[in-house]
Amino acid sequence: PRAAELLKRWTDAPFSSMGYYTFLPQAQVAGISVLLSRTGYTGEDGFELYAAWEDTGALWDALLQEPSIQPIGLGARDTLRFESRLPLYGHELSAAISPLMAGVSGCVKLNKPFMGRDALAAQKAAKRMPKLVAFELVGRGIPRAGMAVLSASGESIGHVTSGGMAPTLGRSIGLALVPPGHLR
Repeated sequence: PRAAELLKRWTDAPFSSMGYYTFLPQAQVAGISVLLSRTGYTGEDGFELYAAWEDTGALWDALLQEPSIQPIGLGARDTLRFESRLPLYGHELSAAISPLMAGVSGCVKLNKPFMGRDALAAQKAAKRMPKLVAFELVGRGIPRAGMAVLSASGESIGHVTSGGMAPTLGRSIGLALVPPGHLR
């Protein structure tokens, strides 16, 4: 939550005027040239710094001088991003799961030409496609990617794309791909 406040300490780049999902192609952070993006892929307002490989160690060391910054792994990012329903390629987006199915159709501009546009336009016109749904696990357990989603009668009707214990909610939640006949 304090990403912007902390970033001010290392850069004079005009990041405060950046909109969500935008980037500055050239910025200096801690004296290192980076591409600075504002996506906040943990569900918080946040920034990503893309540096040349040979500069990443120095950038890492500079940022970790701040006592309130602690390194975390992708597992932490993953639990926070699915809690905010942010898709990840290979889970909620794939060759088999389109942006329309994943609920991120706002990222697709069907009025412009691109590879795959006709297939997505046909999918949108059909209006009956599997959809990504959020769920809370009732009872004990942790939903994991690939687990079957069962109907009330025990029939397998879909699969979990991401799941786990949601740290800010304190309960087990997940995202699952479910066919249209089973959506409410």
